[in-house]
Amino acid sequence: MGSIKPAVIATWSFGLKAAEAGMKALRAGGSALDAVEEAVKTVENDPANRSVGLGGYPNMLGDVELDASIMDGSTLRAGAVAAVKNVKNPISLARKVMELTPHVMLVGEGAYMFARLMGLEHHAPLQPEVKKAWREYLDQVKHSSPGKGTLDFWAKYIHEMKAHDTIGVVAIDKSGNIAAGCSTSGLAFKMPGRVGDSPIIGAGIYADSLAGGASATGLGENIMRFCTTRIVVEYMYRGLSAQEAAETAMRFILSRDRFARNIAVVALDAKGRAGASTTDEKFEYAFMTADMEEPELRSVKGVSI
Repeated sequence: MGSIKPAVIATWSFGLKAAEAGMKALRAGGSALDAVEEAVKTVENDPANRSVGLGGYPNMLGDVELDASIMDGSTLRAGAVAAVKNVKNPISLARKVMELTPHVMLVGEGAYMFARLMGLEHHAPLQPEVKKAWREYLDQVKHSSPGKGTLDFWAKYIHEMKAHDTIGVVAIDKSGNIAAGCSTSGLAFKMPGRVGDSPIIGAGIYADSLAGGASATGLGENIMRFCTTRIVVEYMYRGLSAQEAAETAMRFILSRDRFARNIAVVALDAKGRAGASTTDEKFEYAFMTADMEEPELRSVKGVSI
């Protein structure tokens, strides 16, 4: 495929350290897959992050359940884990699912058992701030007017809760190989067993080195309904740049459902060009190429239809 300028793109402002870690892996001779894993791990390892890793907000029972996935665009292999507890780096577990098992996804107790076999088991108590927020949430639910378990109750919390950001990363190496990955602790105070878009191939991530790769962030329920990242990559198959593909995908989604908010994507095309877009007012992301000394925080405005 010739020589390509290595690049890493990551969601949100905390993606700056992810992009830097990913580029460090690329400069050390690592593959795009290595870069994605290292980039995501950097955010997972931050106990202060409330939407990724074991420092994230728990479900309504007080348990932190993690989702993650990774995809190799050179082979179209992928691995994912969902609703897994007591794993420090679910992105690494997802890669082991891809490379060491005949499966694409493991969930719950099965994923935890595999983590133990791989030496990735890790127990961590709820962070004090997280435990406090969880207790306040339970108190709020207790005194809320909608009846527990009703559609009104869940609609209120799903649409008002903003603590559901994801670390999503796409990388391209000097050989033109593209990989994508993401990790999240999911919607704050979610129902036990709730799984969002992050571990779903074609929704949370998708990568094909022939076209490009994308990773999504936001409200998983909306992202899953549209197979968001697969749409973005499909537009790159058709010859659109990463930016054009991201914007076109967001416009398509809003044309089908103007209320499909809380969706954002980052993307890299096969030429290493960056793209990002959102159905919200604005979205921040980090981007870094091999000839940059440090990652750049960029912002895009939401699309209009």
